[in-house]
Amino acid sequence: MPYLNVAEVESALQVASAAPNSAFTQLITLPNATWEGRTCHALRLSTATSPRPGIYLLGGIHAREWGSPDILLFFVEQLQTAFRTSSGLTLGASTFTANQVKSILDGLELYVFPQANPDGRNHSFTVDPLWRKNRRPALAGHTAPGCIGVDLNRNYPFMWHFPDFFDPAAPIANSVDPCEYEVYIGPGELSEPETRNVVWLLDQHPPIRFFIDLHSFGQDILYTWGDDQDQTTKPAMNFQNPLFNGKRGIANDTAYREYIATSDRATAVGLANRMRDAIKAVRGTRYATKQAFALYPTAGTSDDYAYSRHLTDPAKPKIYAYTIEWGQTFHPPYAEMTDIIAEITAGLVEFALAALITPT
Repeated sequence: MPYLNVAEVESALQVASAAPNSAFTQLITLPNATWEGRTCHALRLSTATSPRPGIYLLGGIHAREWGSPDILLFFVEQLQTAFRTSSGLTLGASTFTANQVKSILDGLELYVFPQANPDGRNHSFTVDPLWRKNRRPALAGHTAPGCIGVDLNRNYPFMWHFPDFFDPAAPIANSVDPCEYEVYIGPGELSEPETRNVVWLLDQHPPIRFFIDLHSFGQDILYTWGDDQDQTTKPAMNFQNPLFNGKRGIANDTAYREYIATSDRATAVGLANRMRDAIKAVRGTRYATKQAFALYPTAGTSDDYAYSRHLTDPAKPKIYAYTIEWGQTFHPPYAEMTDIIAEITAGLVEFALAALITPT
């Protein structure tokens, strides 16, 4: 079985929201068409008619990471089938009972947006397999193929214009060069229709309390923060404090570390470990739980933005946010991808069970 192409992903979303699943699955049309004119869709899965804690699952932001939409669609199909048939769910050596599946759909709202960058995915499938960005037209005067596009996972409003915030020596994986092939941040924060769609779902569905963005690769489960190392003792040392501008992004120094409350960090790590253990149970694969900064410093990413929202605007709810880096290559042979899909699905189901008992 090959990876799902853009049209197949959209078709699968339509099927997932139709009978016999329509009583508990709704199709959501995102408001911003992509640069190439595509309309994106997401799903809401829940039996609840009044607000329940929400989990937002995002995939397909980076075009070359082909397996993320496949994972999320499989996750949806497995939950739907198990719920409809009042059966358990078996994923390799990992099992979940029918009552556990029912508790997820009765007690939570699941928002699943599997293909957030269809233009980029189509380009990666048909022209350049390693294409990462979206397909924003190149700025005037820039004609090289690499001058097209923005790295969508550097375009969110969290310290987006990183030179204002980071130490010049920080090894940050961001660029203001519009012709940088991979990590151009865009001409403005939320400049891209794709990132605006991601944020729209957050804004329109305030019950969301958890967020997971699927990427590849590395076999990591990453928790907050990505801009600097965590610290829990100096609340004033935080991303909103301009006194620390120009000091962020250097590992193992004392000039700056990003504040996170002790209880939030404990919750974030605990939920990540639940996913890690469920992934391992499928066939023994060991994912590492680590702070996002452990990879390299970043700004403008989805997970940091999602968690930061309640700090920049106290009227917004707290959202525990993660990135999963699945697999060991961008395009595993599909036999291997099938096993990865089962692993990550088990991790997501276990996360949902943990979310049911996590105070929000």
